Amino acid sequence: MDLVLPFDTDDPQFARGFEAGRLWEQLATGEPVVMTLHATNIEMAMRMAEARGWVVRGDGLGYEWVHVSFSRQYADDDA
Repeated sequence: MDLVLPFDTDDPQFARGFEAGRLWEQLATGEPVVMTLHATNIEMAMRMAEARGWVVRGDGLGYEWVHVSFSRQYADDDA
């Protein structure tokens, strides 16, 4: 699979930031989100989920990747 638009840098921090920004925007839609993230972004994913009132669940896909799903957290869910 070819990239739609390759980054103009190989800096891993740029890729992490791009991925986190994409996730932040998807969480803003209010729709459930399912995606694969770099393992290095999981901490930020959990922080973003908490800040926006989402619950995040993940399954490791090896050392570098995690398949995650985000769903809304409601008061009744804590019961």
